[in-house]
Amino acid sequence: MFNPGMAGISRQQMEQAQEVGQHMGMEITKHRKEGRLEVRFYLLNPKDSLDLGEPVDQLCDQLAWGFSTMFGIKGKIVNVE
Repeated sequence: MFNPGMAGISRQQMEQAQEVGQHMGMEITKHRKEGRLEVRFYLLNPKDSLDLGEPVDQLCDQLAWGFSTMFGIKGKIVNVE
């Protein structure tokens, strides 16, 4: 089981994150031969007004930070829209 305190996340922050997760889903498509993956967030209820760009930005930043920190991999983030 994941202990949020080990990652510097408070119980309140974790509860807020879990609330967001009640409104959205995620689809991950792997293209192994191309070395590429696509992550798509979607609203479980299309009438919700949740900004899907925010989790996209957060995941992108975390992924870039993690690979830079763990493996020394450098690169760039390309914004399409």
